[in-house]
Amino acid sequence: PAPMRALVSFAALFLSVALVQLGSGALGPLDALSGAAAGFTTAEIGLLGSAHFAGFFLGCWLAPRMTGSAGHSRAFAVFAAAGAIGALGHPMWVDPLFWAGLRVLSGLAVAGAYTVIESWLQAKLVNANRGRVLGVYRVVDLVASIGAQAMIAVLPPMAYVSYNIVAMLCCLCLV
Repeated sequence: PAPMRALVSFAALFLSVALVQLGSGALGPLDALSGAAAGFTTAEIGLLGSAHFAGFFLGCWLAPRMTGSAGHSRAFAVFAAAGAIGALGHPMWVDPLFWAGLRVLSGLAVAGAYTVIESWLQAKLVNANRGRVLGVYRVVDLVASIGAQAMIAVLPPMAYVSYNIVAMLCCLCLV
């Protein structure tokens, strides 16, 4: 009963994890397919992936500092907003360097959101339930990752609606 209560109390956080993963996990493949449809070279498409990980590195550095100074809730909101902005910018200007800048922003958002979520979890867990809760967290994360990949089958490349859906998922993680 006690471990079950702990899992239920983390349900909202787990839902946020799923929404972050659905949005961020769909963005990378969507960018690759959209870039190919827009006529980007393979090097330019590769730049998009590299830019994401440059942002991810930056997010890993920035998130603990932001969480320490602004708190978990505010830091998470900033990273979710950055992810939504990164997704919404794509249809505005189809250019590989502009998209690479957006991918830096989305990489920062993903790393920041996950760092905040995991910090939040670690702060609330006790040793008696740590393994079970973190196990459920990973299952939720991986199932949402699979769902994000499946979304690519129905999200048309280069479509405003596709990037809007990704941005909506980033926003919904705040609810």
